[in-house]
Amino acid sequence: MDMTLRRISAADADKGFRHVVSGFSGERGGVEDECFLGREWEVLEQILLAQGPEEIGELPITMGDLLGDDGLGTACFHLPPDEVAVAARFLVAIDAERFVADHADEIARTFRHGDIPAGYLEILGRYLEKVRDLYTAADRAGEGVAKLVEG
Repeated sequence: MDMTLRRISAADADKGFRHVVSGFSGERGGVEDECFLGREWEVLEQILLAQGPEEIGELPITMGDLLGDDGLGTACFHLPPDEVAVAARFLVAIDAERFVADHADEIARTFRHGDIPAGYLEILGRYLEKVRDLYTAADRAGEGVAKLVEG
């Protein structure tokens, strides 16, 4: 299952599942208000949960109100602006590169034989930076974050 995060206004969230899902670009990068995490969202979730209280550590990736599910493998969740602000503060307090390095042993357990592919920790650090940037921008704009899960 892949995950993509996107900044959305309260008005967009009020229009519901189909409207919000139609606003995702489908691009794998380069969209400033969207962050594709692919399958790495599961690893990011685990290392964020290790950093703080569960109710805060899960805000950036998996928490949110269900906007809808098409019954075919696509679901969308919405994190409102007040919770985006909490997630943004949490993410700003993390040094992404150091944080990922500190959790290398836990990350290694997600791979067969514990071998982390070359460059993978750097990729995770960049993902965390993108997530942080998306949340801080959404917080500054008073926006929420939609989370699209596909697969």
